[in-house]
Amino acid sequence: MRRKQILAFILLLTANTLFAQKGVKGLVKDANSGETLPFVTVKAVDKQSNKPSGVFTNNKGEYELKLKEGNYDLVFSFIGYQNDTIKNLSINKATKWKSLPLTSLNVATHSLGDVNITAKRSTVQATIEKKSYNTKDFETAKGGTAVDILNKLPSVDLDADGNVSVRGTTDFMVYLNGKPTQMDPSVLLGQIAGDAIKSIDVITVPTAKFDAQGKGGIINIETNKGTTDGFSISANGLLGGSPWGNITDKYSGYDLNDNRYSTGVNASYTKDQFSIYGGLFYNKKNVNGKRSGDARLLQSNGSYYHMVAQGERPEWYEYYTAQLGTDYRFTDNTTLSASYFYGNRTDGRSAFYVYDTFYADENKDDITGIDRNENWIYNPNTDNRYGQFHSSDLHLAHKFSTTSKLDIDLLYEYSALSRDLDNRNYDFNQPMDQVGNKTDHFIQTDDTPLHAYRLSIDYEKEFDNKNQLTVGFQPQWMSIAGTFSYDTLNIANQTWGDYSSLENGVDMNRDVYAFYADYRGKLGGFSYILGLRAEYMDQQMKIDNPDYFNIFGRDTKDQYNTKKLDWFPSLHLNYSLDENNSISASASRRINRPALKDMSPFLYRRHYEVYVVGDPTLEPEYLNNLEVQYGWKGSNVSVNLTGFYRGTDNAVFRVNTVYEEENVLIRSYTNSGNTQALGAELNTSIVMGRIGDLFLGGSLYNYKVEADIFGYKESNQSTNWSMKGNLNLNITKTVKWSSDFNVKSATVTAQGQNELFYQANTALVYKPAKLKGWDFSVRALDIFSSNITGLSTRAYDTSGVQIFYQDTEYSRNGPILELRASYSLNKIFKKSKTDSAFGKSQF
Repeated sequence: MRRKQILAFILLLTANTLFAQKGVKGLVKDANSGETLPFVTVKAVDKQSNKPSGVFTNNKGEYELKLKEGNYDLVFSFIGYQNDTIKNLSINKATKWKSLPLTSLNVATHSLGDVNITAKRSTVQATIEKKSYNTKDFETAKGGTAVDILNKLPSVDLDADGNVSVRGTTDFMVYLNGKPTQMDPSVLLGQIAGDAIKSIDVITVPTAKFDAQGKGGIINIETNKGTTDGFSISANGLLGGSPWGNITDKYSGYDLNDNRYSTGVNASYTKDQFSIYGGLFYNKKNVNGKRSGDARLLQSNGSYYHMVAQGERPEWYEYYTAQLGTDYRFTDNTTLSASYFYGNRTDGRSAFYVYDTFYADENKDDITGIDRNENWIYNPNTDNRYGQFHSSDLHLAHKFSTTSKLDIDLLYEYSALSRDLDNRNYDFNQPMDQVGNKTDHFIQTDDTPLHAYRLSIDYEKEFDNKNQLTVGFQPQWMSIAGTFSYDTLNIANQTWGDYSSLENGVDMNRDVYAFYADYRGKLGGFSYILGLRAEYMDQQMKIDNPDYFNIFGRDTKDQYNTKKLDWFPSLHLNYSLDENNSISASASRRINRPALKDMSPFLYRRHYEVYVVGDPTLEPEYLNNLEVQYGWKGSNVSVNLTGFYRGTDNAVFRVNTVYEEENVLIRSYTNSGNTQALGAELNTSIVMGRIGDLFLGGSLYNYKVEADIFGYKESNQSTNWSMKGNLNLNITKTVKWSSDFNVKSATVTAQGQNELFYQANTALVYKPAKLKGWDFSVRALDIFSSNITGLSTRAYDTSGVQIFYQDTEYSRNGPILELRASYSLNKIFKKSKTDSAFGKSQF
């Protein structure tokens, strides 16, 4: 029996190799925009047997379909587009691979009375490797940034501090046009104009070709470029706010508002072998909000020290960005590309909190024999972050033949990052509602410039059986030198004190040398990708002041070195049941190396009740990821169901404890346990013909945290769920209504819980028929005024006694009203015979 199975396998593999010698290949584009179309169904129907066979176009719109000798009708179909057919296609004995002319699909139109409604492609497309989202569908995010668009996608969330997370983790890699970056993901995403984004790929189980860094996987941002000969330009402007919520803080005199405005322009030009594209973007957004908090700290006499806080908490974000790129095709086989990105960031927040502090029991009642000692404090503080970012890239692509190619990419990044934190305390007369004398004044600053280089050499070889082997060498070098200053004002003589013991500097070099191999192939109805990646890390971190402040009681030193080789296997399988149904499975191992901001032993006093300090001893986290997917694609509906498991070992948690000397909380980061998530995610995209389209996504999973935090064993778990939806309805030919919602359940953390969150937005879009290229929109964000984030934190000593509890709620003003106008012009040049010949020979 065993021999028969082996023989059958050999015969199937041999047949696959022989049949691979014949077939057709080509390229599919959008007839109007000239953009390539991935995931198009290419179906060949044998005219004699009426038996169909088919494939999907890849990410570049290319397809290769193996066929036996015979006559075929070739049908191209895609949700939201009109079908296209090539009749009577002949494959004979002399045929090897027949290159077909460019296929251009027209967007489908449907009649609605006297009005023609134009259909569109599906919001999400799923492949063996990733999910790709069409960003044009999310009207309420236009005029914003990549963060605003990502917050509409399932499994992607935005927390109260603007950090983006994927399936509950903020640690993921951002790729820009297929290239990684060392910038902090949330910072970079906040600087990319939403109108410049063509699509977003969410890759939760990356192949070996991608960096192994990042627990949450990879988010790839594809920006708009010139895709066909012609010229295009687009410009937009946005103005908004909530003037009904504008106030002046009565203690500081600070004007609080939600005013926001942005403007941007993007342009591209393509002619024959040359293309150039670029854009400018400016975005300023104020967010008006409040914070309330209740913290209690256990005292040695059995009482609790309570800190009850409430006050205004405004935030602000301001970004300038510019990008420029060019491609030049020297020959049909050789292309050189170059790009440059510049970003300038200023963001921060202020807090104007009034604290009621006192000693009482857990329920805030007086304790006999213990003085309540009630004291009121006014604590205004401001935290500003600044950054300038430069990124330049040079890419060479060369095809040695139709079956082999080489890609060489060199990336350089420079980031100048700094931070200023100003924290003051004043006496507060609660009966008179007046601010008194200053009692404390702290100032902390840091400066952390980053330099990074990355080289990528990738070689791809296609064999006679159409299987592919890709190998690569990807070294990267990163260095960060940081300084930290801590000053406290002597109130009595108005002089700044010497706190050199708390001042510090760090110098970190992290070099990673990566080798990988990916093997892609087909066996019967199966497609597979086998991958293996090796990464060797050489990291050195030097600390100027080894006697730094730490909360873990560990010995400190002036240098921490790590040298480690890790292996990261990956596997992707896909089986096509038929042209509409497929099953896939994927698994990978990944790593998350801690960021310097979590490792630097810099002591920040963020506000009255909390200190924050990093931990230089942090180690990498390791993730095992497994997914199983079922995909169904109908004529106007696509459904993708994903079951997933994510397990993180040596997980890093943000942990809190009590700093008894000053009766405040102090937090840091440490490797202290493991996390697990097991559940499912469902995405549905429906194109409703003349009516519009609907996208729904949701997830349901069990989340579990096991941790040892300051000697106490934490074991927390919750059933988490989320739902997101986006609806576009065509009211008339020129008017469209769009609405979206986001609901996220409560979830446990290592030391507490985050509360349920929900938000909804709506927009009305008008595209006047007599003003071609123009569109106008009015949008209402947070229409239910529900932008409220609640969280609770607690800690226990080794005996299980609770030593502190903190309950916090952040609320941001809503609803927000925005007005937006945009203009786009596309001029497509008439294609020359030379260009057509290139297209045929290239594909």
